[in-house]
Amino acid sequence: MADRTGVWGPRLRLRVPVPHLAGESTGSFVNRLAHAHELELGDLLDRVGTGRQPVNPRLPALAELYVNRATLDHLAVLSGRTPHRLQLALTNLQARFLLPGDDPARWQWPFEVRGGHVVRCCDLCALARGVGEAAWLMRSDPWRVCLRHRRFTDDHRGQDPHVVRLEGLPEVVRAHADRLRLERRFGAAGAELFADGFQMVARWWERTPDVWSWTQRAWRAGLEGRELRTGPLVTYPEAVQLAREMLRYEQRGERTPAARAVWVQDVQQLMAGWGLEDVDGWGELAQWLDHHAQPAAASFADGAGGARRRRRRVLAVGHSRLAEPSGSLRERSCMA
Repeated sequence: MADRTGVWGPRLRLRVPVPHLAGESTGSFVNRLAHAHELELGDLLDRVGTGRQPVNPRLPALAELYVNRATLDHLAVLSGRTPHRLQLALTNLQARFLLPGDDPARWQWPFEVRGGHVVRCCDLCALARGVGEAAWLMRSDPWRVCLRHRRFTDDHRGQDPHVVRLEGLPEVVRAHADRLRLERRFGAAGAELFADGFQMVARWWERTPDVWSWTQRAWRAGLEGRELRTGPLVTYPEAVQLAREMLRYEQRGERTPAARAVWVQDVQQLMAGWGLEDVDGWGELAQWLDHHAQPAAASFADGAGGARRRRRRVLAVGHSRLAEPSGSLRERSCMA
């Protein structure tokens, strides 16, 4: 493929404004940019650089596009933005993601996403921004919940439904709202506790996906009970409730054998209420308690200014050694 970017890229002007979506993948945006110019994706890419992978019309839904500095400049011209503004709009155009070197304009579309997942955008969120076609976001996890429009989307391609409506799963909507409140109040600590709860329940689902409440939620969502994409959605309420039990244990600060036994008993009673009385969760509960055996020095409610300290709260020493303060749920959890 000849490099025609010096001829075509910088001279082509945008005829139709293309709004950006918060967190959108570069490939998704470039796909929409091509369509606004009445071009196929491959035709637009030919005009902004040379690529190492064959262009597949489904690529925006499968993987991510990476470009070098020269191609970034050309895309900025096409989109009617400065390179800096385009980098602010699209995370994967920031300097750390650009292809290295000062080569002529080039791009790559590998089939592995670096540091994240390409997740379908909520259709109503996209429409509110004037985007009527399918769009994809870059996310640290392979799924997301849109609380405003009650939608669940993920990175599973070619499987219906592409967007799962949650009107029939009010408990999942409530759980997501509870998770957001937990994270707003306790910051990184709240996010890490949810990650711990999510990872623990995910293990139970992997072993016993046929628990009645989970299969019923899958049915109401129009999903297959044993599909991998089903797990995060159907276990969401239990993950949030377990995170709150973990929070309660952290707040008490006791680490005696008696305190551990009481906490395990309380969680097992909670599991029975979920219909998980036949699930052997002792191994995961013991592992979590071991990671949280030594509490952090700060308290969740330390006198004046307690709310500010809660937002800065770090969790138990063993947890902090294993978990990351940011990233995917797996990275934020000590249970990965």
